[in-house]
Amino acid sequence: MNYTFRPPWWAWLATAALSALMINLGLWQYHRGQAKEGLMRAYAEASAAAATPFDPAEPPHAEAMLRRSLSGDYLGARQLLLDNQGSKRRAGYHAWAALRLADGSLVMVDRGWVPGNPDRSQLPALEIPSGTVKIEGFWRPLPRPGLRVASDNCDERPFPRVVQYPTQEDLACLYPGERVAPGLLLLAPEAPGGYEREWNIGVEVPPQKHYGYALQWFAFTATLLVLFIRLNLKRRS
Repeated sequence: MNYTFRPPWWAWLATAALSALMINLGLWQYHRGQAKEGLMRAYAEASAAAATPFDPAEPPHAEAMLRRSLSGDYLGARQLLLDNQGSKRRAGYHAWAALRLADGSLVMVDRGWVPGNPDRSQLPALEIPSGTVKIEGFWRPLPRPGLRVASDNCDERPFPRVVQYPTQEDLACLYPGERVAPGLLLLAPEAPGGYEREWNIGVEVPPQKHYGYALQWFAFTATLLVLFIRLNLKRRS
């Protein structure tokens, strides 16, 4: 017996579009896994390296970990609480504080994770060192969520203020008239004056999981192509 293979035009179009979409998603997950591996290697190297002096003009790098040392005075009256931050399946916040450098500019410092109260109206009490402090940490870009929720970080609420992933424009609004360096310093785990710090960069979604997602998308593509062939390959009388 012979077979015919004559899919309708819309089947060709739909299969091609879905295949292209799933292949691109698989490649995106694969590249995300590679980026996470590189970032975790950079973190391990930076943790073992000696800190170098911080330069406010130095831009942070998304794919690099820069260990820097700096000194200044915390602005304890205007602290921030980054909302929706978990640690070991516990809900809480990341405590951010601005550090004023000798040149007058501000550097945002993530001092670590603090637990939240089931009553969200009760915010954690934030203790902060007074006077000039010398610290070390990892200079990083501001964190960005996968999906940004509409929120007003610059309203008239008192401090400490709960914020949702502030942008550089938000920080300029939260600290009016100040020069805020474009990034975030993750306070080194051994540095004093912080809270719970486990800066295991990238392990929230480890590279292996990204590779698994990529394999799933490629498997979906293969399944689609097999179904396309089987449904349109017909036996000729």
